Order: sequence, then C-alpha cells, then structure tokens
Amino acid sequence: MSEAAAQLDVGGGGSPAPRLDPAMRVGPASGAEIAIIGLGAWGLCVLERVVGTARLAAHRGLAAVIRVHVIEPNRPGVGVYSVTEPDYFLLNTPCGQVSLQAWQDESARGGPCVGLHEWVTRRGYRWVGDVCRVDPCGRPISPDDYLPRRLMGEYLEWFFRELVAAAPPHVAITHHSTVAIDVRRESAGGERVVLANGGELVVDRVVLTSGHTANLERPDGVAVPPYPVSTYADRVAAGTPVVVAGMGLVAADVVAAMTVGRGGAFRPRGDRLRYVPSGQEPLIQLFSRGGVPHCAKAVGAPDATDEFEPGIFTPEAVAGLRLRSASGGGSARLDARRDVLPLLGEEMQLRYYEQAARLGGGEAAGQRARRQLVAAHRAGAMAAAVQQMEQRHGRFEPLEHLFPADGRTFAGRADYEAFVYGMVEQDLREAMVPGGASPTKAAYEVLRFLRDPVRRVIEFGGLAADSHLDFFANVRGRMTRLVAGPPAVRSQQLLALMDAGVVQAPFGPSPEVTVGRDGADVRSTRLARPHAGRVGIVVRGYFEDPAVDRSASELLTRLHGRGRLQQLSRDGRSLGSVELTPDFHPVNAWGEPEPTLFVFGAVTEGVRYFTHYVPSPKSRLRAVIDAQACAEEMLG
Repeated sequence: MSEAAAQLDVGGGGSPAPRLDPAMRVGPASGAEIAIIGLGAWGLCVLERVVGTARLAAHRGLAAVIRVHVIEPNRPGVGVYSVTEPDYFLLNTPCGQVSLQAWQDESARGGPCVGLHEWVTRRGYRWVGDVCRVDPCGRPISPDDYLPRRLMGEYLEWFFRELVAAAPPHVAITHHSTVAIDVRRESAGGERVVLANGGELVVDRVVLTSGHTANLERPDGVAVPPYPVSTYADRVAAGTPVVVAGMGLVAADVVAAMTVGRGGAFRPRGDRLRYVPSGQEPLIQLFSRGGVPHCAKAVGAPDATDEFEPGIFTPEAVAGLRLRSASGGGSARLDARRDVLPLLGEEMQLRYYEQAARLGGGEAAGQRARRQLVAAHRAGAMAAAVQQMEQRHGRFEPLEHLFPADGRTFAGRADYEAFVYGMVEQDLREAMVPGGASPTKAAYEVLRFLRDPVRRVIEFGGLAADSHLDFFANVRGRMTRLVAGPPAVRSQQLLALMDAGVVQAPFGPSPEVTVGRDGADVRSTRLARPHAGRVGIVVRGYFEDPAVDRSASELLTRLHGRGRLQQLSRDGRSLGSVELTPDFHPVNAWGEPEPTLFVFGAVTEGVRYFTHYVPSPKSRLRAVIDAQACAEEMLG
C-alpha cells in the first residue's frame, strides 16, 4: 500500500492528516494543505488535477508535501449518482463518452486511466433484460449504451480509490466522512474549516464543490423536490392526480419512479413500446413553462466535438462579440437574442444543410454546400442562400426549434396534448436515424459543440443585465433541451404512457399554480378553452439552481452571512449564482476576491453557463482545464 493509500480514512468522522510544521506552511513552494468540500464529479476532477500536477512537479524535481482533505459525508466521488438507485434511472450520455481520466500526458501517468465503458466491461457487467449486472450470460454493453446511473456512482467511487492509491508519496489524501459547516479566515493566513463532527482543519486553500445544494423549501408539503423519489412516489395513492412541473431529464425520472417503480412494464410493439400498467400508478400530469417536451439523444451518434470546425460562429466572431461587450460599457453590453442567437442559428443552418447535402450527394456535395453558405454569410447574403437550400433540402429555421410554443395559444387540452405527442413522435424519428445522421440532430449538436465559445461570449458580464436575466430564465433551458435530453428510449416510453392514459399534459404551457396547505390548484393560461384541476401534490421535475442567499446549506448560509459569498447581481438585481472572478474566486460583499477560496459546479451556474455535467476529456473538457488552473495556482 502506498503512503497516500495509508492516509485514506473512509470511516466515521475521519481524522486529520498529521499537521505540517508551521514553518513549512508559507506557501505552495514549500508545501500546501488543501480542503475540498464536497466530492462529486467536480470535486473528483479537482482532486485528480491536484494529484496530477503534484506528480508532474515531482518528475521535474519540485516535489513538496501536499496534504488534501476531502470533506464528504457520503461515499466519496459518487455525488448525485447514488449507487442504490434502481436501474431505470439512466445516464443521458453514452458510456463510451464518459471518463474522469483527464488527458494522456505526463501528469496523468500512474493514475486511473479507464473510462466508464472500459470499466464496466472489465468488471463483467452485462445487460440482463433491462438490468445491468455481473453475468457472463448477459448481452455485452456497447459504448453507445446509456447505463444506469448507479454504475456511474460505482465508477466515480472506484476512480477516487484508485486515485488515492496511485498518488505519489508526497501527496497525502484524507477523507473526512462529515459535513463542513463553516470556513473562517485565519488571521495569520489560510482558512479554518469547521466540521459537523466537532473537528477543525487549518488549511492554505479551500475548494468548494458542494454540488446541487438545496434551497429553502416551502414548509407546506405540497410542492416537493424531485429527489429522493421515495418522499412522494411511495405515498401517492393509485389513480390520484400528480402534477409534475417539468418535461426534461428530471421529470423523466419522476415519471419512471411512479410507473416502472410501481410495477409497470414496457413491452415491444413493432418499432415502438406499449405500457403494461400495474394498477398502482397515479395519474401523472406534466407541464412546463416552455410547454415543449424533451428532445432525445440521437442513437449511435459519435462525439465529434474535437472535429467540429465552425464556419460562422468562429473564434474571430467570438472575439469580436466579446470586444464589443468589453468596450461598450454596461449600457452597451451584448444582448443574447440580438447578438448571439442569430450567429448560432446560422451555424445550425450551415450544419443542417451540409449534412442534408451529404446524405443526398456524398461528401463532396456536403462540402460544396458548406462553402456556399460560409461565403454567403461573409457577403451578408445568408438569408438568400438558405432560401435556395430550402428548395432542395427542406426548411430549417432554428428559432422554431428553440421556441416552438412561444407566443402560441392552443384551442384546448386536446389540441395541446396532440401538439406534445406529435413533437415527441417527430423528434424520435430524427433520433432513430442510424449513427446520428439526421440533419436536424446534426444541427442541434452545434449547440453542444459551441458551448465553450458561447461561454466566452456571455460569462462574467458579457451580457447586459436584462439580457443576462432573460438568457438564464428563458433561453438557456431551450438550448439545453435540444442537446442534453435523455436517450431515445425515454421518448418511446413517454409515447407509450400517453397511449395508455397514464401520462397527460392537460394544462398547456405556463399554467398558473397556486399552492395551499392541503393541495394545489392548477389553471391553464394559454388554452382558448381553459382547463383547471386540483391536486394533492406538485413535484418539481427539474433541478433548481443552488442559491447562496436562500440556501439550505449551513456552510453557504454562514459564508453568505459574513459577506464572503454574495449573490451575483447586475444593476442591483439578483441574477442567481455566486459572484465569481474568472479565476474561480468568490467575490465578497466588498467587491474583493477571496484569494484562498475557490468555487466550482452548480452553485456557479449564472455567472457561468452549463455547469451541470460530468467532466470528460472531450466535449466536457472545460471542467478539467479549470481544475488544472486551480491546481496550478494552489500548488504554485
């Protein structure tokens, strides 16, 4: 066992690693002591980069004693991916595209270098029906398969243990199985971390990766959070109406828990599914503010992030947008709908018509269409060129895909439910095109490929305050819906559940919900023939972004109360998220960065864009790069 592995403490409240001599604790050059609070996927990414950076320093003869305290009350690494979840809770990313291995360079040598697909294969997992278990008789797992989330939890925990075991001798990692309830600045420098078990740690730097911390909830018990599902799924009587506020990934989990989780089953019916009820299901009624259902991931689509070359939303275009924002002052900052979405939309049209031409005439035809559209954009004639393409390949208007129900009023419940059903059905047809070759799905993927350029434009004050509010309230979710949906099987299941009458969508977009102590009244707002109903429970079918000014976290509340964390605001208006510098330090109530604190993950969503993901070295490399920069600053 390595020295690092010997330092690992996975029991009880944990015990601090041996203290460094105070004379040594003068900065990273002669050693460092670090606390990572919360160890889900983001915390694990930071830990991996700390270990990798320390390993690389040792190879260059710059080794110093590094002590890392991991403060996590649950199984380290697992985060939201509970290993006790049922197999019907699925990942929304193919297992072949998920890996915590940072990259193939000197800093990663000696650490765990196995992605999720290789890990489950080595462990002997196979498909036995719809369940993944170790069974040599089962069906092999493909890199394109969407695995149960519990396997991600097992993989993340394994990665943590392997990372600890492979850490170089000068890196000691201690797991404290408790909660951090306070972080106080030391007068002599550094931070004192106060633990719920009565312990305290004095460290040089603190990295806060606390994940989806809950916000304060209403005490009425009617509107409930989506997790854990046992708080509502086991106590709702069969046939009782249950309203689910949301139609995305989390809502799909809620629906699964109240159908398959209560004994129902799906059976093949041609290229579709039929639902066999158990008789224990409630009556599930879905709605969302946007009024549109999720989009499914394309079957067998490769991750081409590192191969994609934009023709319109180019690095030069991004630099120009950011320069306009930086030089124009607060009143002239960018507007997402006016300045960003049009360029993204043209890039989506470029990819749609390039792919449509490729399918009809081969690679040369696709490249020819691409050259024509890029040239037209540069000449200011994009609209005319798109009209010509429409005559050969059909119409693709990005705004109609991003905002398909906005401004639309439906005749009544039946009209709206037919609209939802038709959208799921059409999207499923596109998702089932082999190899992700659908031009529509290819166009959607542009929004995923360009996440980092979009971040460079809008983050850290790139947008005017009004546009920032609008983007995170009304635009962000529509973009996410197109590219971060569930696997196609979820759409097949939703159609089957609607066919069986178990799932309905009776209220239309943006209904009015009035919650009382003994129930909730739901009334349509965009149906010409209004529909209303009363239910005993409303389940929030989405993740609410963590806030620091109304957090249920004792740690965030104390840091906010002392002014060390503050809510992001522009022009005196709260915009959500913690206020943050571009190098990940929270900005305190006096407008100064806190140099010994770093913050990553969901609580930064708002000042940053799209933080709800598992770090991976291809399309989700941003987290790895940021964690690397953090590690380098902490270690010198």
